[in-house]
Amino acid sequence: MVAYGFGLLVTYVALNLMDGHGQPALLYIVPFTLGTLVTLARKRGELNRMWNAGGGVGEVPCPHIRLQQQ
Repeated sequence: MVAYGFGLLVTYVALNLMDGHGQPALLYIVPFTLGTLVTLARKRGELNRMWNAGGGVGEVPCPHIRLQQQ
């Protein structure tokens, strides 16, 4: 959420610097949010798992949730 806020702030700054002829907001918001996601995943050592886990293949349950035994 913080990265999205920074991206939005940069969007407003760019709009003011370009005298009202700004670019689409996603041009600034997407790199901030995606960059933050990749940076945090790399720092936590989860980048490879995040990159290869697309499509639901090899899903790993969240370690913070206790699964009930049946």
